[in-house]
Amino acid sequence: MIWVYISELLLYLSFSIIAGTLIIQLVPKSLKPTIVINKRLIQISIIGIILFSLAPVLRLVHIFYEDQSLLEAMLNVVRSFEVGRAWSFTAVIAIFFFLLVTFFPVFKNRKLTILSLVYLFALVLVFGWASHSASIANWSGFIIHSLHFVAVITWVGTLLVVGWFSVDARHWLRFLSWFTSVAVICLMLIVGSGIFLMQFVLDTKEYVNAWMIPYGQAILIKHLLILPVLILAFINGVWMKRKLLASENINPLPWVKIEGVTLLLVFTATAVLGQQEPPLNIERYLLSNEPSALFSFFNEGKIDSVAKVQFIINPMSVLLFILSAMFALIVLYGFKMRASAVVSLIMGLLCALSLYLGFMWSIK
Repeated sequence: MIWVYISELLLYLSFSIIAGTLIIQLVPKSLKPTIVINKRLIQISIIGIILFSLAPVLRLVHIFYEDQSLLEAMLNVVRSFEVGRAWSFTAVIAIFFFLLVTFFPVFKNRKLTILSLVYLFALVLVFGWASHSASIANWSGFIIHSLHFVAVITWVGTLLVVGWFSVDARHWLRFLSWFTSVAVICLMLIVGSGIFLMQFVLDTKEYVNAWMIPYGQAILIKHLLILPVLILAFINGVWMKRKLLASENINPLPWVKIEGVTLLLVFTATAVLGQQEPPLNIERYLLSNEPSALFSFFNEGKIDSVAKVQFIINPMSVLLFILSAMFALIVLYGFKMRASAVVSLIMGLLCALSLYLGFMWSIK
């Protein structure tokens, strides 16, 4: 199962790299740092979309392969299942996209760059078509999921490309002047669409009860990892700008890199989440499935299908919540005192971990 999670993570990363590279190509040189990126990375990412989107198809093929030949199982999945049909469309679009990038100067011609973004958007639409949300809520699920994913890869992709492929920090204030607004808009779209998407598969009143099952644990971890992302986004988008305006000698690139790393961890949680069974009915799920191993670790004893999660604040959970707040403050203090960005990354992750442990020790 772990290979499916890794494939999903690499699929998100492939989409993000393509989105970030194409978007940054459309930005004038005076509004971005010097970025050196090889077209081969785009080619590899397009191939990655074909290969990594194949993982859920192979899972189904493995199931049918027990009763059919490999070829029959493959044809059955591609013809009869949305995920199989979606992958066939993905492969066709991606092949044409690959040929465009290979034989035409998409980095030098603005019209070709825009055409490449059209191909990418088409791949996003196919990805949204094969999502859980689309299968549950049809058109509304498809549209909102696609919008959510576009906002994610726009923010994350631009951040990753600028953070990891910039050779200097020239024009950084000019870069922040437009990227901060883009990031805020993307964040608002992600939060708004994310709330709608969660309602398709989970009643918000059952959010805490869902922690008893793997899907609920994955979504909790994902939400908690967003906290250090927001702290780092504040540092990079607001505080960094103030320091640069004050002519302080500070290199923003390490801080952008660790924000990108944190977002990749959110991607990891999302990859796990995307492969979990949505809890349309938690009681029914627990009748035929085991509760989450993480939840069981913190709550000994049998968990029945009608169990309800209750918060009981205790000294240990209070201590963990205080510890989480302290780690968050250390991230901010570390930036103020010009500590290593890696140390702040670790503190941010400890902030999320402490908050998670606080929640787990508070429930019964």
